[in-house]
Amino acid sequence: MTPLELARESIANLKFSPNMKILEPSFGTGNFIIAIAEKYLEINSVPTKNDALRHFFTQVISGIELDSELYNLALKNIEQHFNIKLENHQFVNGEFFSNYSGKRDIFDFVIGNPPYGGTFPILLEDNLDKMYGKWGDRKLKKETYSFFIAASLELLREKGKLVFISSDSFLTIPTMSGLRRRLMDQTSIEISNIKVFSEETTQKTLVLSAQKEVGSKQISIDGLIVSHEMVEKTPSLSWNITSKVERFFGGPTLSDYIIASSGMTIGGNELFVREIVDEHISEIYDFELYDSPINLDEEISLARLNRLSANRIEQIKRSVELEMTKKKVKFNLLETPTSVKLPNPDYKFYNKASSKLIFEQPKWAVYWKNEGEAVLAHKKSGPWYLHGVGGMKFFGKKGFTWPLVSQKLNVRYLPEGFILDSGAPVAILKPGIQDDEFWFIFAWCLTDLATDLLKGVINHTRNIQSKDVERLPYPFWVSPQNRSLVTIQIKSMLDEAVKGKQFTRDSLEIQKLNSIFNDESIEFANLPTNSTKGNNVQLSIV
Repeated sequence: MTPLELARESIANLKFSPNMKILEPSFGTGNFIIAIAEKYLEINSVPTKNDALRHFFTQVISGIELDSELYNLALKNIEQHFNIKLENHQFVNGEFFSNYSGKRDIFDFVIGNPPYGGTFPILLEDNLDKMYGKWGDRKLKKETYSFFIAASLELLREKGKLVFISSDSFLTIPTMSGLRRRLMDQTSIEISNIKVFSEETTQKTLVLSAQKEVGSKQISIDGLIVSHEMVEKTPSLSWNITSKVERFFGGPTLSDYIIASSGMTIGGNELFVREIVDEHISEIYDFELYDSPINLDEEISLARLNRLSANRIEQIKRSVELEMTKKKVKFNLLETPTSVKLPNPDYKFYNKASSKLIFEQPKWAVYWKNEGEAVLAHKKSGPWYLHGVGGMKFFGKKGFTWPLVSQKLNVRYLPEGFILDSGAPVAILKPGIQDDEFWFIFAWCLTDLATDLLKGVINHTRNIQSKDVERLPYPFWVSPQNRSLVTIQIKSMLDEAVKGKQFTRDSLEIQKLNSIFNDESIEFANLPTNSTKGNNVQLSIV
């Protein structure tokens, strides 16, 4: 819930008029309504305070709250704060979208703290996705505050203003690029970061103030101006782009050279994944595959929200009639665990997340007999979200990997032969790209500058998704001579790491890479286009 003082600060600079129309679309305990009413009293010329409040609550402010307990508490808080009885008002205990979707040009202000990080009931989500899920060629994420903002923009009159508290992930997270595009197209934007929201959360938040008007070409973030032109240089329309790092964007990206992917979620690593100790693993199960008859009720119970399409139901019914089966697996606990010496044809190395740099000897193995038949059978007979096998076409290929959840891009070499876990994405060279590019890009991702661009501009949240790394600028500014030095050095570092040397970001070798990739004396001219490839890059470096 928004603290009252924060609600007051969020609207302190707004200019109210006596006959405006305001909406609070998710008012919780009512603190934004109280703050708005206090500010309204300052400008209203009605003879008495009670007359002004009566006009405010019956003509000016509208509000809606889904939770009935919060709704009633908010009314009580408002009455106690102003020492009044709310006999007539425009507050509704209900769901925002059902009451306001499809309406337009009603309000001068939409103000509040809509829920973020949430989801919708599936039918409502589908309807909202049809109405608000796309802007131009970009998708809007199916998330609560994304659709709250999109719907609220339509409720605003021209020159009307939206003022929302939001998660600060909104500034960069790639899945919100469609929402950022819509705001850039329709509004002028001011962002104020909130130092502390409340003692109840450490979530970083901001105040988004967006005035509905076409033609603005810049964004103000804590008083610093970010031009739309700068934003457009970033692949996902990041608002965290700055003049200091702008020069690195707008040219080729790593996606021109590599393909990155996450791995799979097994749905119970303890069933199949074993820690390697002295080249051995301890197996506690005997895995038994069997054929199970297909059953409609079971398939429905495993489906998302227990719902299947009519076509899928018909397919299952035909499978039942034909007495078709699907593979399942039993886990028979062994009385005495079996010690298995690696390598073993029934097991593959398994790539779990690690913060180690350059290289780490394999620490985990996964049961993978007959190309993972037991693992795949377990996934296909589990809950709906486990059925897919993420990154399967990347299994066994040479690449580099990093932990999904990390504040730094800690990359390490991944030899051929690994099965991939979802917690450790991987990147491999695109077909036809020279092998030297792999080593050059691997070295680039070890640098502080790469982490700064990724975590500062591309996606500053806790996660480092596979596509985030693809969006990193390709270091076209490095001279051919230095490219050769980088390739030689990174291969030497890998040789040492395989022999046991431990590298950190303070290691002299990585500091040397930092100096090569981060020469701030470079000025860029004739920026390469995104279609430029590999060693064919022609540089004009002043």
